[in-house]
Parts: sequence; structure tokens; C-alpha cells
Amino acid sequence: MSSLFYLLGFPVPSLLLILLLGFSGARGQEEFLVLQPKDPVSVAEGEMVTLNCTVPGILPAGPVKWFKGKEPQRQEIYNFKGGTYPRITKAASSSSTTDFSISISNITPEDSGTYYCVKFKKGNPDTEVKSGGGTMLSVMVKPSVPVVSGPKERVNSEHMENFICNSMGFFPKTITLKWFKNGKEISAQWTKVFPQDNSVSYNITSTVKLKLEASDVHSKVICEVNHSTLQSPLRGTKNLSDIIRVLPKVNVSSQLFAMNYNNITCHIMEFYPKTVSVIWLENGFTIVIGKTSKPTENKDGTYSLNTSFLVNVCGQKEGQEITCQVLHDSQPPISASKTFIASSLSGTMDKKESGQGLSGQLFVIFLLGLKVLLLFSVPWLYVLRKQKKKVSEAAHSVSYSSAPDP
Repeated sequence: MSSLFYLLGFPVPSLLLILLLGFSGARGQEEFLVLQPKDPVSVAEGEMVTLNCTVPGILPAGPVKWFKGKEPQRQEIYNFKGGTYPRITKAASSSSTTDFSISISNITPEDSGTYYCVKFKKGNPDTEVKSGGGTMLSVMVKPSVPVVSGPKERVNSEHMENFICNSMGFFPKTITLKWFKNGKEISAQWTKVFPQDNSVSYNITSTVKLKLEASDVHSKVICEVNHSTLQSPLRGTKNLSDIIRVLPKVNVSSQLFAMNYNNITCHIMEFYPKTVSVIWLENGFTIVIGKTSKPTENKDGTYSLNTSFLVNVCGQKEGQEITCQVLHDSQPPISASKTFIASSLSGTMDKKESGQGLSGQLFVIFLLGLKVLLLFSVPWLYVLRKQKKKVSEAAHSVSYSSAPDP
């Protein structure tokens, strides 16, 4: 063998040294490692994260690169050889030859994924030599504030209505959602988190069905979500005053006001929203609208008001019908009527006539009494006058008899 080396023109010691160096270099290229932590990394949206990578050993010439995802769709995000990467920087000092960690700032949900640290051998093009096991990055994202939606238009009380709650864009997938009405928890009709497959963010939607009560003007429906990214639950609120309609109760009453007049009052009670219009009808024909009070708010948030006008009942025909017609929130009119028959039309007159009759009777009694008094007083006056005359004559006779003779 030494003769062969000699014939090739290499001294034996020199050739052995070349072979040893070659084997050592080849072994050095294969013995280096690309180390990445196995544990996944979680970071809150908007914060900074560091992805660690060390490559100990004797390295062949060539760059170290970072990729998001695996081939064939992997995306190069950083090259230690150079380049422009706005949010990514080298985490270790520039003097380190084994630490190839990077920092990513202003994390977004789109940054979620698995990142690989890869060593390349210099060439044209560079060729991949070894890759790390990958680091999974999860971006913790808060859910959006729940939005509660209900009917687009007002609906009457006593109706059943659906309310929907949506909260979007959270990670991880686990989340809780609860419904409340006026502080009391109520059961959802159904709740769903989607998508069902793995994703960088999730959404939740839930529906509840409620019966609207006339007393619900001040009521609130609340959707509450809780998530690992939150220090306290988030709440979305729907005021039922935005959607509920409470139709008024209407009735008509009458009361004596003055001679020949009745005060007719329309009582419009417990309605919501506040605005109403009132039309008075007499036997189906519109008449002059009377005085209307301002609506007053009731404890339950509904409103009530009265409107009235005077009816001259003198000379009215039998069967006069007075109708109060209420228009409320573009709904069909609600009416209440009162029919006055002859006796009721003359009721006030009857009362007045009875009062006047009583006065007449008293006057007659007074006249009769006066007449009786006169009847009894005339004889007494005659007797008194006669006695007075006798006394006067006696006095005159006495005075005459006592006079002296001439």
C-alpha cells in the first residue's frame, strides 16, 4: 500500500494527514444539532415573543434561517445572513456563534403557527442541512365585547322574541357565555363556538328566547362572556325599552260640569313609547279636540294621560255616542265609547230640574206660610185697633167731664 502511495506521488505521512482531516471535517458537519424548545409558546396579542434556537457544534459555512410552517408552503420570516424584517430582530448578541434566537414584536393572531429554525450549507443555491423540531406559537386573543341584537322594529308586549349574542376573534377556543335578565340568569336556547376545526381565532354565538312583559320597559337583557385572557367578564346589554311597545288601555268617563254640560274624559293608561294622538268622534264624526294633559310616567316606565272636553247635553238627541280614538306608535286605532241615552243626556238637567223644583217647593211653602201668617194677623190687628179706639174714646170722655162749669 505504501508503494501505491509512493507511486501516486504523495509521501505516506502527508497523505494520512489529509485523509484524517477529511474524515474529521465530514464528521464535524454531521455532528452539529439544531435545538428548539419542545414546549409551545403562548403570548398575548400586541406583546413581544422570543423564539429560541441554538446550533452547537462545528458548523459548515452557510446561513441559518427561520420559517413559519413546513414545506411546501413554508414562509421564510428571517435570515441571519441579512434582509429587512420590520417586526423581527436577532435576540442574542451579535458575537454569539451558536444562539440563533429571534424576537417578534407586536404579535397579531395571524402570527400563530409553528416556527422552524433551519441550518443551510453555502452553495448556489444554499441547501438545507438540518432543521429544528419546531416551536408552536399561540397568540392569546381577547374576545370582542359581546353584541346583543333583537328585533329590528318595536314589538308588542306579551310576544315571544329571540335575542342573539355574538363575540368574535378569541383564542384559545375555550370560553363561557351566560344570559341574564335584570340580574337573574336565564337559559340559552343554544350556544355554538366556531369554527369547529383548529384555528388561530374563534367566534361564539348564542340565542335566547324571551316573552316581553308590559312591565319590561326598564328591563335589560345581558350577555356575559368569560375567557382566560380576561381579568373580568365582558358584558353586552340590550335595553328592552328600545324594542318593546305597550299598547294603551282606553276608557271614557263623564262627570257633571255645569248647567247643561258634561265633562267627557278619555283615560289613556299604561302605554309605551310616550307619544300618542287622540281624536274625539261624535256619532262617527270628528269633533273639536279638547284639553289634553301631559303624559305622566308610571313606576314601571309606562305612561298615562287624560284628555277631556265639554258636551252640551241640552237639546241633544237620544243615542249620542262619544268615542275616544287613540293612535299609538303606528298601530291600529284603539277606541273607547260612551253612549248617552235620553235619560243620561238629561241627567244633568234632571238634577238641575230637581234642584229647581226643590227651590220652587220651598218658595211655595214660603208663600203659603206668609199667607197663613196674614190670615192670622188680620183679626188680631182688627181687635187691637178696636181696643185702641175704645181706650181713646174713654180718655176723651174723662177729660170732658172734668172740665169746670161756666
